[in-house]
Order: sequence, then C-alpha cells, then structure tokens
Amino acid sequence: MMDQKLHGSEAERLFSGRFAALPTDCGQVCEPGTDEVEAWRDWTDRPTTEDQVRIENVLADLVRPSSRILHVGVGNSGLARRFARPGRTIIGTTISTAELAHGNSLNLPGYAVHALNKYGDTSPPGPAEFDFIVDNNPTAFGCCRTHLLQMLDHYQSRLARDGLILTDRKGLGWVTSAPGANPRWAFSVEDWAQVGGLFGLRIEQLSDTVVALAPPGGRVLRGPLLRRLASRLRQRLAG
Repeated sequence: MMDQKLHGSEAERLFSGRFAALPTDCGQVCEPGTDEVEAWRDWTDRPTTEDQVRIENVLADLVRPSSRILHVGVGNSGLARRFARPGRTIIGTTISTAELAHGNSLNLPGYAVHALNKYGDTSPPGPAEFDFIVDNNPTAFGCCRTHLLQMLDHYQSRLARDGLILTDRKGLGWVTSAPGANPRWAFSVEDWAQVGGLFGLRIEQLSDTVVALAPPGGRVLRGPLLRRLASRLRQRLAG
C-alpha cells in the first residue's frame, strides 16, 4: 500500500507537477530530513510560538478526558503542561536530547517523550490510535518525497476514525533556516490538502489559520468548536 502511495500514478502526477522542485528520494536512511541550524534546535527555554498557541486553543475545544494526543516536536512541552491530566495520554517526539530530557523531567500524568525522527521508518510509540496528531511544521524540515509520504503514512495509520492531524497555516509555510534548505518545503494549505488526499484524508479549516487533515466521514466540527466559531463571528459582526 505504501509503495502505491509513493509510486502510484496519482503521486507521480502530483509530484512531477505541483511539487516538481522536491527530490524524489534523498538517499538518507538513518537520519532523513533537514536539521535546523544549531541555534534553533533546542526550544526548551523558548516561549511557545503564536501559531502553536493557536493550535492549542483549537485543541482545547476538542480534547476529551480520555484523548490520546501525539505531539510531534515537543519543544518546551507547553502543550503537555496545558493538557496533561490523569486518564489522558500524550506522547511527544523530538530529535533534541535537551527537549527529551526536559519533557520527561516534568513527570506529568500520562506524558512521555521519545527520541524519534518523524521522517524515519519507525512509527511513533504509544497507543495504536491517536485522536489528535499535532505537527506544526510537517514539511519544514523535509528532504524528499519518499520521507514526506512515509511520515504521512505513519500518521494516517495511527489516526483514530474521527481523529485529526492539526497544523497552522504559518507553521505549514515555514522552512528551516539551514543552509541549502529547499524553499519549496513551504507548503500552502492547498499543497497539504493535495498530499493528504493521497492517503484518503480531507482538509478541514478549524479556525482562521488552523487546519486539520481528517479521515473521510470523521467528525470534525464538534459542538464546542462550532460554538466558539459562532461566538467569534458574532463579535466581528458586532464590531
């Protein structure tokens, strides 16, 4: 199935056209992806970015007491500090040894951080399915089509039937500042929707900037989120 997504006619048309500037296979096996410059690799002591906060604000209206959350790129573990509760599972991943140590030192209930390269061939640890997968920079450190689709294959295979892969428009459009980084890894929402479509995922707009990839037929706009969006609309109309 994965080979078909990588080399099938639909993927070939998409990547030879819309994503022609992206290499097919980088040849990296052990450490795929493009690493950030050293000054920006460790987010342990840095504040949460505004786009990550927007994702968390949307998540706050969707999360349940028993939710299973995968946070890819834990940074300062602010998401876990905000949402960790007994009965809830939060699995974090990072390639930063400092972020790994910091996250696990917090001893938050149901929270565990693991060293994992999201573009690699190992699926994230944790439960068989996640209700939410948060990755605010899914393409920013990309290296090639093979490893991008491998990452999405892992995400899709671990997503619950009504689960969501959450990201923000700003983070989606960001690219690592590492020398030689390919600027085409800055994705638009439509780019993300096209790649998600290879895995049967549809795009959903959850706020002005936060979007989600979701399985067909899955529930997305649940009551609390609809009420919040309606409230914001009323405020704009009143203003």
